[in-house]
Amino acid sequence: MSQPDAYQARVVAFLDILGFSRLVADADDPGLRAAILQAVHIMRDTLAPNEASDFRFTQFSDCTVLSARLDSYGCNLVMTGAIMLAVNLLNRGLLLRGGIAIGNMIHTAEVMFGPGFLAAFGKDARGAMPRIAIDTSLVEKIASWPNDFGLESLIRRDPYDLSLMLHTLHDFEIYDAVPRPGGQVLEENSAMLAKMIASQCYSCEHLPPIVAKWIWMERYWNESVSTLGILSTTDAFATKLQR
Repeated sequence: MSQPDAYQARVVAFLDILGFSRLVADADDPGLRAAILQAVHIMRDTLAPNEASDFRFTQFSDCTVLSARLDSYGCNLVMTGAIMLAVNLLNRGLLLRGGIAIGNMIHTAEVMFGPGFLAAFGKDARGAMPRIAIDTSLVEKIASWPNDFGLESLIRRDPYDLSLMLHTLHDFEIYDAVPRPGGQVLEENSAMLAKMIASQCYSCEHLPPIVAKWIWMERYWNESVSTLGILSTTDAFATKLQR
């Protein structure tokens, strides 16, 4: 186990909620103020530290930084933790964007700095689509491990510009509806998400840049759930909303 002040190679994720500043600007509205508090609680309550891999997270305003020791176990915790955050926020109608990279870093409750943090922060391109970009250095590191515990399946390329990204909808894409002890049942949740995504695209009065991000998410959602054809796409909901 690393010392609390160790400067070491880590896998780092920098994540932020899209549209948060707009919510804050309108925080005098009680409804929007409640949405802000809910978003902050999601970012804070989804994850827990894990001393075995030195997994840590720091939440401030609309941003969260996750990091862990650079090995397959730590990498799995950071990647799956980012996926959990993205899906939990999507369920509340909020989009997450960010980046994951590797590099040296100190990450404690009091101190957080290093090239690893800067590399992850640098992947979070302003104005980009709601995806969590993956640095090529992480892909190369995962490929070098004899057993990556399926981490490569959590990385895909955005089909629109071929950027490497975290596959936040991985569980929806591979869902086969086969009952398993402790397994997820996603039909009801996916129908709710498909309806909500369609609503964000076609019935909410978003500014064009926000609409573009929801359209991107709609395409990503439909492509993912269409792989096995079990879960709901947005098609039926979008047709009704566009009439």
